[in-house]
Amino acid sequence: MSKQVIAYDGEHLLSYAEYGRKEGRPILVQHGLIASIEESHLFSRLIKAGMRVICPARPGYGTSSPRVMDNIAGWADIVSSLIEALDMAHFDVLGISSGAPYSYALGYKFPHKVQTVYILSGTPALYDKHVQANWPYPLDPHADMAARQKLAHELFFAHVAPADRAAPAVRDAMMNGGFGVAQDLHLRGRDWGFDLSEMTAPVYMRHSKRDEAVPL
Repeated sequence: MSKQVIAYDGEHLLSYAEYGRKEGRPILVQHGLIASIEESHLFSRLIKAGMRVICPARPGYGTSSPRVMDNIAGWADIVSSLIEALDMAHFDVLGISSGAPYSYALGYKFPHKVQTVYILSGTPALYDKHVQANWPYPLDPHADMAARQKLAHELFFAHVAPADRAAPAVRDAMMNGGFGVAQDLHLRGRDWGFDLSEMTAPVYMRHSKRDEAVPL
């Protein structure tokens, strides 16, 4: 694994990890809600297949500095700095669970660069009221970030055993007071800044029937 950090906007840092062959076909992985870019076991098949796996950490996760985003589409603006730095003309995108909306954002923003978007048990289009009606968890569009961080702590971290806090997924998600998790919760149910119908890149979905976090 090669873990690096690049600067963008003149004041923020974006952390990312690379796995696999440098000359392999690149795929940008968008991690889930409680996750770390250091979880290489999740990408073992891609690595064995000779892919160049690139995993950026969203704002607030791990060593990526917190940065308030107006909407999901803002992620593509951040990642554009990484795409430019790595000189990627074409690439695939993989979104895992809560990483799905951010994968769609890349497909929307870079239609001539993104060849295929792959979604694994992805968060649905919660900007849509009809989809929201089927979502099993409460959505409060008026809660501020402080309230979201408090909620994130209560839901995911308050009962984590001290020994488990060292696990990369928990450690990186808890960084910066759980800012990254809170921002995910904040943005998913708001206007994403684009509509899925505006995407032109092909999307392939696979969803576990037993997924309890994002029910089929």
